[in-house]
Amino acid sequence: MAHIVTERCVNCRYTDCCVVCPVDCFYEVTSPAMLVIDPDTCIDCALCVPECPIQAIWPADELPDAYSDWTERNAELFGGGVKIKIKKDALSGALTLAQLQAKERQRGWEIKEPSGASGGEAEPGAEPAAAPAEAAPAATVATGPRVPVPAGLTESQATIYDVTANTLYRWRTVRSVARQSRLPQGTVQADLDKLVELGHLQKLPPKTKGLVVYGAVARIGP
Repeated sequence: MAHIVTERCVNCRYTDCCVVCPVDCFYEVTSPAMLVIDPDTCIDCALCVPECPIQAIWPADELPDAYSDWTERNAELFGGGVKIKIKKDALSGALTLAQLQAKERQRGWEIKEPSGASGGEAEPGAEPAAAPAEAAPAATVATGPRVPVPAGLTESQATIYDVTANTLYRWRTVRSVARQSRLPQGTVQADLDKLVELGHLQKLPPKTKGLVVYGAVARIGP
């Protein structure tokens, strides 16, 4: 399974997503003008989903029917594109999420937004959401049964394991775990590596230059 860039990206081409990708699976294409994902490289970490300001990226198993053909189109298009790892300006005339949602409604589409999306821009006329007391965590907490924390861990290791194992995102960066656990990155890095050494987490180096990511060996959920 891979994540899919959809029609929302066409003629917008925001590039926030490719900066956080740990395996550099994004490609810039010109016809249509957008980004696409190499499905054979994508590790389904979902780190790109909350970064896209127009919520154009879905997990394959959540892809709306209206965008179902984009699974095949990503696979077809990436080979003719150029790998992109850095943030660039969006295309001239790039639309906002609210504008894209309005166009979808005009076409009679009711689109369910992807899990883990940041929420994007409010629609015109909508009441603004109350500001959170603190910055939102980097990942959404998973619902349902939780993976139990292994015995014998220190307090910080237990917290870090719980954050890594019980979120919607299968793979986590040091930075994202630090943000959600509210622990220093140095502590998180050391404890993540210790949890790998103990066999509770697995460490996946990127296939190309990028971020190392961590995931739980035992996991409940996607």
